[in-house]
Amino acid sequence: MAEAKRVSGELLRKFARREADADEDEGGLTREHQTNAQAFALSVVFKDRRRRQTFPWSMYGGHEWTDDGDIENIIVLFGERGCVVRGYRFASLDRDLSLGKRASIREHTKAQVDSMLADEGDEPIIVQVETFPGFPQLVSLIKGEDEDENRDARRAQR
Repeated sequence: MAEAKRVSGELLRKFARREADADEDEGGLTREHQTNAQAFALSVVFKDRRRRQTFPWSMYGGHEWTDDGDIENIIVLFGERGCVVRGYRFASLDRDLSLGKRASIREHTKAQVDSMLADEGDEPIIVQVETFPGFPQLVSLIKGEDEDENRDARRAQR
């Protein structure tokens, strides 16, 4: 019995999360790249941490990376949905998107952006993320609501 507990304790320690493997460090940055497997979906986390949208990689339609001089943009399409990511140092983000290995994109706060710009790292700096269609518009489409106020009048005329 004692032997079984010792073995299960060793297994637990072997596979339990270590503090170094935590999702988020003190600066609020995350491990967003999947090193050995393709990610299931791309999760977009906004600065307020109250909004999150997820895009399945099975719907990935491509992306386009542009540089407008002062800021870089990546537009990513997932079926009829998409997102626009604005920021800096997008080389690794471009590679991850091409391979389907990016698990999340998290907007950085102004303090994080300033700190990351001062460093010479290659981690993508996400200043802004915009998704389309917007979440309220998606909910309206799912509910079957139409923003056209004359819709009911047209139905009555038919």
